[in-house]
Amino acid sequence: MTAMEAFEALGVIRWPLTFSLLVITVLALWSLRLVWRDTMPDRHARTWIDAILFWGGFAAVSGVLGTLVGIIIAAQAIETMGGLSDVLVWGGIKVALLSSALGTLILAVASLLWFVLQLRWRFLIAEHADSPA
Repeated sequence: MTAMEAFEALGVIRWPLTFSLLVITVLALWSLRLVWRDTMPDRHARTWIDAILFWGGFAAVSGVLGTLVGIIIAAQAIETMGGLSDVLVWGGIKVALLSSALGTLILAVASLLWFVLQLRWRFLIAEHADSPA
């Protein structure tokens, strides 16, 4: 299965996951601009940084929701058909698990971005607290 086929197999849940990834990217770029300068960070910088972690969590929850819906749909199909081959069942479960895997990957990236930006923000705050006014 290619990456494009996997993305298309996600169905409707791909839109919240894509939106989350886009928002995380924009927030990370905005936050980088705020904390990677030598001046005192903007007082709202921490809010933007924390929003990155929120949207990563949203992606993970969306992925789990997509998996649950996919498994329910697969179970309904199996129930309707009266039984299917193991290969077909596991193929459906594999597709259903893709959304959880992608949501978790997005959360992992968001968490790393959040950690780096939060650390930089704390160092800037500490530097300005230690410097004479």
